[in-house]
Amino acid sequence: MQVALSDLKVNVGKYVDLAETEDVIITKYGKPAAKIIRYDKEPWYMKKLPEKITSVENLFGTLPNDMDLDDVRTERLAK
Repeated sequence: MQVALSDLKVNVGKYVDLAETEDVIITKYGKPAAKIIRYDKEPWYMKKLPEKITSVENLFGTLPNDMDLDDVRTERLAK
């Protein structure tokens, strides 16, 4: 949603509430000048961390029990 800066000054609370559901673009003289976005308490990089750990753990099940990562790396580089 786009809103003029003058309207934002009058109804700031309304647009802060609206920013919880969608980005609010603030225009100055008809041109985009700023954006109000939703504040997320948990950073984006912390949300994806469990997925990455799980996918790496799934790969460890494909290795034979008597091999470790150094053995795999050596075998791969030898080819």
